[in-house]
Amino acid sequence: MSGTRTLFCHVTTATLSFAILYLIGNVLKLVGIILLVSLDKDAFSVPYHESKATGGQRVFDISTNILMLVMMSISAVLALFSKRKGPMFVLPFVLMMFVELSLSFLSLFDGAWGLPGTPSYRDMLKAIKSQKRVDRLNEEEIGHFTMWYSVLFMMDILLKVYILHVSMRCFYALKAERMAAVVVDTGNTVTVKLPSYDEAVKMKAGDTPPTYHEA
Repeated sequence: MSGTRTLFCHVTTATLSFAILYLIGNVLKLVGIILLVSLDKDAFSVPYHESKATGGQRVFDISTNILMLVMMSISAVLALFSKRKGPMFVLPFVLMMFVELSLSFLSLFDGAWGLPGTPSYRDMLKAIKSQKRVDRLNEEEIGHFTMWYSVLFMMDILLKVYILHVSMRCFYALKAERMAAVVVDTGNTVTVKLPSYDEAVKMKAGDTPPTYHEA
């Protein structure tokens, strides 16, 4: 975690920029989920839910997705104050990026573990079928779709890994700055000439203490 610069700027500046983009994206996803739920004919259906899920399961899924997006947004807001408040305000952002990476990998095995507001492979495939108004895609179309989805998915994973790496470096950089700010300046030390044992025995209780001078 050494070094305080990324490819183009300081790690703190990069982390703040990522936090702003992260916050905007989460707010847009949150607004999109709320609009889909409120405007859809079925008040408890959204495109990335399984059609076989019951109404109670859909309510639980929507509630957890909204809660997750709110927590992500709060972590981004806290990261914006890290420069002034200290490195501990970056930790929630680092934690949420780690959670996002974990959910992204889990979504490969089951779409239900996907990120809130992010369509899975199955949902994207359904959207393309609906757009083309067909029940099935031929092998060539499925191959092209799978290739593009895999490329975009890997780019998204690499970007999140980079953001996690930069935010962790930002935490250590802010921590080092905070520790350096509280270290006492060693150039203003004071030395005291202590008396010897014989001199200390001869000294009276009312005698003045030994003089001292600055080094």
